[in-house]
Amino acid sequence: MIKNEIAKNLTAIKKELKTAQLIAVSKYSPVEDVITAYKSLHYDFGENRVLDLKEKAEAFVEEGLNKVHWHFIGHLQSNKVRELFKIPNLYAIHSVDSLSLLEELIKRENDFVGSELKIFFQVNTSHETEKSGFETAEELNRAIDLLMSRTHSKLKFYGLMTMGSIRTTEFEIEATRCFRDLNLIARNLEKVHGLKENLKLSMGMSQDYKLAIDAGSDFVRIGSAIFKSHIT
Repeated sequence: MIKNEIAKNLTAIKKELKTAQLIAVSKYSPVEDVITAYKSLHYDFGENRVLDLKEKAEAFVEEGLNKVHWHFIGHLQSNKVRELFKIPNLYAIHSVDSLSLLEELIKRENDFVGSELKIFFQVNTSHETEKSGFETAEELNRAIDLLMSRTHSKLKFYGLMTMGSIRTTEFEIEATRCFRDLNLIARNLEKVHGLKENLKLSMGMSQDYKLAIDAGSDFVRIGSAIFKSHIT
């Protein structure tokens, strides 16, 4: 029954995504459920703790499930970077939220076991103090300049990530504002830095992904609507 529900939920959500890509947030789900989703031909999963990601990634390797793309979506501590970089099939980090964290990623780059790692800079578009993320254009541009100045790097500047407002009585209005602001920031950065490819936008979770898609999201992070566990 659970297997059928997961496959059904994936199919239903993907019909709503237009051109956006689904990251199934598996952080509260047992590895068996994640494998069920994988066998339903979904390969992109998000985790917010390094230890949980490591355990699931190793289980996938043991099962020979190698098409998987692991997306790290949580707050990343500098002392966890080396451990994260040794995880097989790590595809992207969506939560690079400071220049100091980027510097640690660069420092530990040779520990990364893959060939390319997509980097999303997290931007605090709601300016809420409980959230991490770049707050000013100056900080963000410094980080971008540093990452783009490196040649033959495994770390690729791929996009921006944000979350909608938490503390608001006008949820839809504020979430939409946050998402549209990130889109505007991305388009401006493309011009300022002369980027040849459009920056990807990682925004939208189970409660607001439809608003994010309307605002131009490329990656939505959905967990509870798929695995029916906790709200993500």
